[in-house]
Amino acid sequence: MSDPMSDPLVGLPWARQVTAALGAYGRAATLADARLLSLSENATYLCTFTDTPEPLVLRLHRPGFRTLPQIRSELMWIERLRADGTVATPAVVPAPSGEPAASFPGADGALQHAALFEFVPGAEPDSTDFADVMTIVGRQTAALHQHAVEWHRPDSFTRPGVDLDDVIGAASLWGHWRDNPDVPPGGAEVLALAEQKLTRELDAYGRSEAVFGLIHGDLRAANLLVAPDAVRLIDFDDCGTGWFLYDLACSLSFVEHEPRVADWVAAWLRGYRSVRPLREEDVRAIPALVMLRRLALVAWVHARGEAPFAASLRPTFAVGSVEVARRYLADDYLTDVRHER
Repeated sequence: MSDPMSDPLVGLPWARQVTAALGAYGRAATLADARLLSLSENATYLCTFTDTPEPLVLRLHRPGFRTLPQIRSELMWIERLRADGTVATPAVVPAPSGEPAASFPGADGALQHAALFEFVPGAEPDSTDFADVMTIVGRQTAALHQHAVEWHRPDSFTRPGVDLDDVIGAASLWGHWRDNPDVPPGGAEVLALAEQKLTRELDAYGRSEAVFGLIHGDLRAANLLVAPDAVRLIDFDDCGTGWFLYDLACSLSFVEHEPRVADWVAAWLRGYRSVRPLREEDVRAIPALVMLRRLALVAWVHARGEAPFAASLRPTFAVGSVEVARRYLADDYLTDVRHER
């Protein structure tokens, strides 16, 4: 029996509904093993079966976080991207009804949702190969954005916004960075000034169709699968309408403070510009977008404190975020990124 104190699912009955979810896919009877891969917004499992050698990846959706139409829309985009050969990403495994997502009675009796994906090999990149990976990711992100611009989405397509209010404002699903008690004394004033500055800069940058559209919304290292044959993008659960270059900010999640961050940004930009053009004003908006993401993550680390990864970042992440904000306020953050032509 596992130690309840070390069990990340204690108090999270929704995250244990593997058998019920697989029952909706007609696969519960042949389940051999389910290993928790990640716990964040959702709970993701690697499932093996007695009747097939191929494992599958099951995502149990956190109740109340995404609506069923939103989940269906996310999976619709994934299948469209695959059909058009735009980026490498695992296939969606439909329910027996043909629906891309499945619903089932959750632990509290209310309807819960799940999605099932094919398993693909790969591992999260580390700092030793991150620059090379960022060039590839930049290129794939540009292809993703170009697809979003050209794709005529059906009227049923619905995804949340990824705007200021959705990321760090009243509409944020993770609360506000001020909710995090790890923000050090004096740090709240610094972060507040950074929020004011990025708000001014992004308001000036604007939300025209050239800079604002459907994005992945969470292209951090954990959502990149690096294999010898490809870098695959996974977990489109945060996709929505936001600034295109917010996807770059997301690729820097949790490493915004690292000394090599400017090199990683430059690598990403090289890859992106090989597919889709960028203007000088786009690159000038990058520090504000990275600061926006960092503030959102300060809130996330507190809001998702039950997740092992979030817990591992406390309290240092909030403290480090204040230092990033100080540099941003002094115009000494990512200002040396070269805009390569």
